[in-house]
Amino acid sequence: MLRWIVLAACLFAIGALGYRDAVRSPHAKALGGSCDSSYDCKQGTRCESDGVLAGQCSAACNASSSCAEAFGADSQCIGADLCAHSCKSQSECPAQTHCNGYGWCERVERPD
Repeated sequence: MLRWIVLAACLFAIGALGYRDAVRSPHAKALGGSCDSSYDCKQGTRCESDGVLAGQCSAACNASSSCAEAFGADSQCIGADLCAHSCKSQSECPAQTHCNGYGWCERVERPD
């Protein structure tokens, strides 16, 4: 009997954690948007916790063509193997980001 209770508790915990990731904020941000968790990002992206895109919504990649296919022409695969929002000027970047010298939007203030 105890093992069935433990099994049920484990299944509930796994389901609850998976549900949190599957359901996103109604104000979820697109590629390059600033975030505190993946809940803040649109489906298909996640909130990066460290590296050059820390605190931004991104997705893994191996070529700019895969980013363009998933997110449109205004995206690129940067050296960290992550999709970033491309830009030529500040006006093309989401809030709390700026257009850096490499042509992608970078978070102005990264989370600690």
